[in-house]
Amino acid sequence: MRKCTLPMLPVLLAAVITAVSFAAGPAHAQSKPSADRKDQEIELLKVEIRQLESRVDTLEGLNQRVKVIDQKVDVQGQQLNVQAQKINVETQTEQARSVTMPVVKVGEEGFSLSSPNHDYNINFGGIIQADGRFFTSGSDKDISSTFYLNRVRPIITGSVAKYYNFNITPDFGQGKVTLQDAYINMTYWDYASLRAGKFKAPLDLERLQSDRDLEFSERSEIQNLVPNRDTGADLHGELLDRRLYYDAALMNGVPNNTAADTTDIDNNDGKDFVGRIFATPFELTENQWLKGLGFGFAGSYGDERGSTTSSYKTYGASTWFTPGKGVTASGLRARIEPQAYYYWRGLGLMAEYAQDEHSLNLFTTVGKAPTPRLLNRTDTFTDTGYFAQISYLLTGENASYGWVKPLHPFDPRNGWFGAWELAARISNVAADSRQFQLDFASPSASAKTATEFALGVNWYLTANIKWQTDYANTYFNGGAGTTADVKDRPNESVIESQLQICF
Repeated sequence: MRKCTLPMLPVLLAAVITAVSFAAGPAHAQSKPSADRKDQEIELLKVEIRQLESRVDTLEGLNQRVKVIDQKVDVQGQQLNVQAQKINVETQTEQARSVTMPVVKVGEEGFSLSSPNHDYNINFGGIIQADGRFFTSGSDKDISSTFYLNRVRPIITGSVAKYYNFNITPDFGQGKVTLQDAYINMTYWDYASLRAGKFKAPLDLERLQSDRDLEFSERSEIQNLVPNRDTGADLHGELLDRRLYYDAALMNGVPNNTAADTTDIDNNDGKDFVGRIFATPFELTENQWLKGLGFGFAGSYGDERGSTTSSYKTYGASTWFTPGKGVTASGLRARIEPQAYYYWRGLGLMAEYAQDEHSLNLFTTVGKAPTPRLLNRTDTFTDTGYFAQISYLLTGENASYGWVKPLHPFDPRNGWFGAWELAARISNVAADSRQFQLDFASPSASAKTATEFALGVNWYLTANIKWQTDYANTYFNGGAGTTADVKDRPNESVIESQLQICF
């Protein structure tokens, strides 16, 4: 603000007085009327001088007030600067805190901690399945009706440095401790990611479906012809805007339907190559009739030797086929599996065919002491199987390969009863009959075929709680009696109910 100063006022005042003095001198020589007029002018000038003096005093007072105001403005400006600096410091502190504080999320998908930019995160989930299994006929003498914990799995997943994902999943179910999954997944590109560790072999469609999302408490008979989890490396990706998925894995090689719980380290140099391609060509279309169609083909090829032979089990976990005494793997093992699913509104369909070709050794001892001889016969056999499954959601939800979320979670106070689903399936596995003819398996101890029929009712109370009740009946060809008088093994009927919580 501009300050007022008055340097010209004293000069102006002196000039007025000097002018009056000069004007008064000549007045003595003039007439009286002229003197009177001069006196009046002098008086007027005096009045003007007094007015000027008054204005000067007023202006000097204003000048002092302006100085005081300027001082106050300066003080207020300094105070505002201090406050602005304080606010700026607080803002910077808050911004720094927001950069370092983790993002915490809790919901139906579990619990998670994440850095603000989500480059680092850890997620805590889990699944608990409490089952009751009751045989009505045909169980092995070592298998009985029981309550048990089928799966108890804390699940830890996350990412490090944005592109490196991990999964650690132990299992404490069924009275034992098993490491189900433990792998690292490098994901710089959607079209080419690399996974290394222990994980599900990328082969079977039903096996690759998450345990929480199964239509039945147990998977079908076709699992006897495919691996469960194995250790190795898998190059996988998504192409054509997520319309095409592929896997190309190199793995140790495990017996069929085995989770590699005792075979994380391979006991031979042979390895399995596992490849899979799966297409969902109408995933992005608006045509609801085609949107849920998916189909693919998978296969494996390996050289397996030693104890990597397979035994086959029923829905109720009783063994119905096992290789004979002295039988070991001798080399070739090749699997093929076409597969498909289809979902439309509440309807779900899934089907697969599986074929397992494997070479076996049979060691037998002939002759008596002191010169017994160990003979070895080698042959190749092909076991086959299939399964088909249908399900339907009665309460309006859309069926899918993944998670079912009820439209109205169970709340009897408001008349809501969750989601209800009916399911049925048939599955079959046939062992190569030549195994029995050539004594690689005993027809009185192992069945030639097993065919399972299953019905299920699923109640989704919430997105995290499911109650399943299944009935499965399995029929056999052979597997009982004596070698001379082979009979069919009695059919196995089992009712299983499972309460599941997952997050």
